[in-house]
Parts: sequence; C-alpha cells; structure tokens
Amino acid sequence: MNYSIFDVDGTILDSMEVWNTLASRYVQSLGMIPQNNLDEIVSNMSLEQSATYLKKHYGINKSEEQIISEVLNLISDFYKYEVKLMPGFKDFISHYDSVNVIGTSCDEKLVKIALNRLGVLNYFEDIITCSKVNKSKNDPDFYLACAQVLNQRPEDIVVFEDADYCIDVARKIGFKVIKIKDWRDLNEECINNCGK
Repeated sequence: MNYSIFDVDGTILDSMEVWNTLASRYVQSLGMIPQNNLDEIVSNMSLEQSATYLKKHYGINKSEEQIISEVLNLISDFYKYEVKLMPGFKDFISHYDSVNVIGTSCDEKLVKIALNRLGVLNYFEDIITCSKVNKSKNDPDFYLACAQVLNQRPEDIVVFEDADYCIDVARKIGFKVIKIKDWRDLNEECINNCGK
C-alpha cells in the first residue's frame, strides 16, 4: 500500500496554460496594463499571496478576498466545462494501489468540480489547499500538513508534482517525489524505485 500526495494543476489537470496568464488577464480586466513579467512573478505564490501582491503593486482598491473571488470567477468556467485530465492519468490512478490526498494551491471548489466531472474525485480521501492550511507550496509545512492528514511520515509518502520548486521543498524534508511529465511512462516499479 502506498500513501500519496498529488498536485493538481499540471499534474492531474492539463490546466497550466490558464494559470500561466491569469494574473495578467485579471489586471487587464481592471483596465490596467500588466508588467511584462507579472505572471512569472506570481507563479510560485499562493492565491492569497498573489492577491496581496496585485493589490499593493497595482493599487487595487479591493480586499484580498474580493480579488481572489474575481480571479477565480475568471477561470471557473474553464474548470467546470473545459479542463481535461493529463494524458494517461485516469488509467494510472485506476490501477494505483494507494491512499491519496490532493495538495494544491488551487481553489478546493474548482478542484472538486473538475475532478468530479472527469470521474476521478473518488480516488482521493481529502483535498488540502494552501488556503485551508494557510501555507504556500514553497513552505515545508504545507507538505507536512498533507502528511498529517495521511497520518504517515514523509519518507513513507510519494509526492507527485510537476513544479520544480515544489519538488525541491518536498524532497528536502524527506518525501519521495516523482516529477510528472507523462503519466503513460509511469508504473508501480518506477514509483517504488524512482521517487527517492
């Protein structure tokens, strides 16, 4: 039996394209011109951190909560109707003998809607979000909170991630980590031997 933490965007869901331009699109929706590297600046931030940055940097006269709500409204239809699974994920998860949780910076409601529509929500015991534990994914405590839900030590848990900065954080505190490029290349033997 394995114990696993799964990232969502870019790992389970083929959704990175929408996130990679979201901050710029939000600033444009307010009638302002985003700085050239805005999306890169906020790429490692949680939704809360991004909202704080946007509010301060662009002088947005709204609460962080309102900014987050408006940002999520921009992408909610994408999660409800359009986003697809990463190729090979459904076949992988349906054959993977593991207790699984999700560890994501995405909004829990959007994750549930998308995974339920795509028929994979039932493979996960819980959804742990940065908002729920008040930690970003570049904080080791985020992954430790996920481990607490699984009631296992980091060294007994496999983390599936696509983002290098998350991989580095999880690996440094003892998790086995597998960088996801293509689910079709993974098998049980690889998980047991490659995640060190």
